[in-house]
Amino acid sequence: MPKSMYENLGVDPNKTIVRQSFKDIIDNEYPGAFVNIVTDPTNKRRVITQHQDGDGSKFVQRLLHYYEFGDDTIFEGMVDDAVSMNTGDIAASGFVFGPWLMTDVLNLNLNPELKEIVMKAVARRFSVLADLYYRRGFDIKFLGGETADLKDQVRSGVFDIAVTAWAKKFEVVTGNVKPGDVILGLHSDACAVWEQERNSGIMSNGLTLARSCLMDTSYNEKYPTLKRDGIFYKGRFKPNDKPKVLRGMSVGDAILSPTRHWAFVIREILIELKSIKALHLLHGISMNTGGGATKIAHVGNGVCYVKEMPTPSPIFQLIQQESKETWENMFVNFNCGIGIDIVGENKPELAYAVQTAAHSCGIAFARLGKVIAASGIKPGNEVNLKTPYGEFLY
Repeated sequence: MPKSMYENLGVDPNKTIVRQSFKDIIDNEYPGAFVNIVTDPTNKRRVITQHQDGDGSKFVQRLLHYYEFGDDTIFEGMVDDAVSMNTGDIAASGFVFGPWLMTDVLNLNLNPELKEIVMKAVARRFSVLADLYYRRGFDIKFLGGETADLKDQVRSGVFDIAVTAWAKKFEVVTGNVKPGDVILGLHSDACAVWEQERNSGIMSNGLTLARSCLMDTSYNEKYPTLKRDGIFYKGRFKPNDKPKVLRGMSVGDAILSPTRHWAFVIREILIELKSIKALHLLHGISMNTGGGATKIAHVGNGVCYVKEMPTPSPIFQLIQQESKETWENMFVNFNCGIGIDIVGENKPELAYAVQTAAHSCGIAFARLGKVIAASGIKPGNEVNLKTPYGEFLY
């Protein structure tokens, strides 16, 4: 497959280099699971994971929005993105019942006034989110972190969070996927019950391509510190523009829609399965961030995921329309409307649990497809996407 436009902007959507570089030194006792997991050395009946992620280049888009409109609340969303990019991933391996320790790292190249605005916004949103997670049954302890002024290393700002979590061994979603399993999906767009506004579903990957192809070319001169050398902004939209395809949502709101807090719905699914003693029916979960609709390839071993994808959400249609990226690459760069894949035995109890949890959270549910044995043509798992724009094998 030829290089995508996303890759040509300097981003590795599948983190291929990272995986190849570190695969031989990482400790992981559950290679089929979604995150790396080891036994707790102080309690052999428990396991530990640690995960780090952030809001990516959304921080740059927030700065553009702030410079345009002076709205300092725009920085609060960076906490939602950074938190959910971590909690969603660890929840996908079953870490939803034990304690979580959370720290943050904020690396900045901002003037003192703007630095204070950003830090206060982070503190405000952390407080709100901690309460929201607590009310949904999560035990989070925030231990602070690191804030650094890196004038020579960072152009604007980078916000990352690390989470350490514990779970009982029987709670781990191990990735024991097998041929014959069913694939269910949860939509990333619309409005979950805890969300205040409609979500575009973009989550927090692919933003470099989205910003480049959508934001107006005038921003290259107006905000030179918000881009790399050369012509980065190649689009025709201002943040408040509302192209017809977005159905009333502005481009700025669509790009900055927060990554959904998938841990909430995953916890509901696990509670439902536990209540009917059917946790064993659940074999794997994928949060479709880096790698998009193909991210599920990192779950399980020796299988091919055959998924029939629905029409992508409006934001992805707009990005493809403006960038002219191939749809084959779009499904790697973005989740394209399905934020979570759930895999397990083709039993009504599993589908009922997922559908019940999705309904209680206000999230649309989809039956996507099935698991078959991998062809063996290439190493690792395969993903076969049947989309409105063609069939693609990854």
